Amino acid sequence: MQPTINKIIFITYQNDENSKQILNNNWFFGSNKALNLSSYVCDKQGPQNNHSSILFSYCSKVPIPINGWMRAQNYNESDVGFLIITSSTFYHTRAIAVRDTWLSRITYKYFLSEKPYSWLPVTVIKEAGEDKLSNMKKIFYGLQIVYKQQQNSSYPHKWYYIASCDTFVNVHHILKRLDAYDYTKPFFIGGHSSMTTCPDTKSKTLTIEYPGDGNGFFLSSKLVELIMPHLTNYIENIWPRNMSQCNECSGVALTCLIYKLGIQLTKMPGFWTNNPDRTLYLDGRKAFHKDPEPNTYHKVSHNEMYDLDEFYALQYVDRLVNDKNRKELTEYIRRFISSHYDLLSMKRSECTLPKIGNQTSVS
Repeated sequence: MQPTINKIIFITYQNDENSKQILNNNWFFGSNKALNLSSYVCDKQGPQNNHSSILFSYCSKVPIPINGWMRAQNYNESDVGFLIITSSTFYHTRAIAVRDTWLSRITYKYFLSEKPYSWLPVTVIKEAGEDKLSNMKKIFYGLQIVYKQQQNSSYPHKWYYIASCDTFVNVHHILKRLDAYDYTKPFFIGGHSSMTTCPDTKSKTLTIEYPGDGNGFFLSSKLVELIMPHLTNYIENIWPRNMSQCNECSGVALTCLIYKLGIQLTKMPGFWTNNPDRTLYLDGRKAFHKDPEPNTYHKVSHNEMYDLDEFYALQYVDRLVNDKNRKELTEYIRRFISSHYDLLSMKRSECTLPKIGNQTSVS
């Protein structure tokens, strides 16, 4: 039976690693019981936990909920197709880092790029190009390819999530956000949006709110069905060809098409457009900590991708342990172990150790 949790205890670690402040407000209800619960990374013994000392710096930056976990009720990760925009320039850095971390525990994943690569599940977009402007073709044609493949599936995607290859996604958090939405209706969901006008209209008076494709956005399967007949014509014949200076063309173009079908952006919290350090600096602690379960961080280096994944994996385990949620903890550990050994098998094939006798001696 799923445990009933009446309290969420939320701890903010200040710069002094030994100080803890229990926050009480309209959605966090704390008490001294927090001191009886554990955080493997953020408790005072965290820096002694070997590699976790590297992760300890996040404890004074990001929200640290330590219990009160409630899983998504309506969707699993296998209900979503994750489409990752990348290019061959990033195969050995960003793309591999994403593959090795949060995406390793995802069932349906697609890297949208121009060049095939045997160590990544690349959906090849022919003649898309390799620059940022190519993202528009990768999204438009990539959606078509994946959607058509899904028509022959006995378990087609309910949602399509699109993000760039320098985005860390907390899948457990992001799935909960979808609970309120019906995939059989046309939904376009994202966050950290901007305003602009559509350049493909003569008067340029159509003002839209569009999500950045970096930190990601969702399209329900019904919405993808509706835009499918229009994608090729829109990108090849309607969208202006002289948009070489448009840094966010992919997000803008797709949003303009969706708006013309009468569907607007549904805003969702938790999509952060920077990594934790920059988010804390630019948005401030109050805004950053308003929501304890961030969906994504964008502009994450390939090295930090590993650290963030480890940190949030341990935080998730902490919450399940503190809640005595044995069922979900067991499910997660088994999933993690399985994906871990799948990854090790892949690494064994793609990595070549130096010949014995040719190593540089270490003093």
